[in-house]
This record gives sequence, structure tokens and C-alpha cells, in this order.
Amino acid sequence: MWKAFAIFYVLSLAFGLVIGATLLLGLWDEMAYGIKILGSVSLVMALATAIGLVAYAFNLQVPPFGFWRPYSWLLGILLAGLSLISVVRFAAQFEGGDDLVSLLWLSLLLLVNYFSWLGVWRYGRRVSVLA
Repeated sequence: MWKAFAIFYVLSLAFGLVIGATLLLGLWDEMAYGIKILGSVSLVMALATAIGLVAYAFNLQVPPFGFWRPYSWLLGILLAGLSLISVVRFAAQFEGGDDLVSLLWLSLLLLVNYFSWLGVWRYGRRVSVLA
């Protein structure tokens, strides 16, 4: 399961980078400086998460070994905040109607956030025991 999830995560990250780069190149000059910084930090964190997931799924040893455990907690805080924002936005838009598609997208987002954190956390725990 972890191998399939790691491949899914890396492929969706690559697809997102291609689409995001295409869209952002046209809007780069008009974007605020804070948005550029936040986007850069998110990109670096997504790449580190992909490396951690692939390392965990395929039983690789990726240095620096002391980085992964604290990074997993930082990633957990970030993903918990993003998940909370997504749930609040969904609850604000929910009008009591049948909004099944939005609920499915929210569920998928929450599952991807949880499993990406869990994979990096498990990898950080495994590497810290080996070191």
C-alpha cells in the first residue's frame, strides 16, 4: 500500500508542478511577495515529503537522518492547519444540500494529508532508531 501511495504522491506532485508552473509563470509579476515565499516554502516541503514517502515505502536510507523526525512534526502541524482550513471552508459552504462531490474531495484531501504525514513520521521514527 505504501509503495502505491508514494507513487501516487510523486505523480500528483509532478502533475501539480507542471500545471502550477504553467499558471504561475504568467502571474509571477503580479503576485504578492508573501505569496511567492509561501509558495516556495510549500514547494520545498512537498518535495521533502515526497522524498520521505519514497524512502519509507521502498526502505531506503536518505540522509540527513536527524532531519526526518523534526520535519515530520513540522509537516504534521502544517497539514493539520491546512486540513482544518479545508474543513472550515467546507462547513461554511455547506448549505444542507447534497454536496457529495465536495465531501468526496474533502475526504480525499484529508486522507492524503494524513497518510503523507504518517509515512514521513514512520520514516523519521525508523531512521532515528537506526542512527
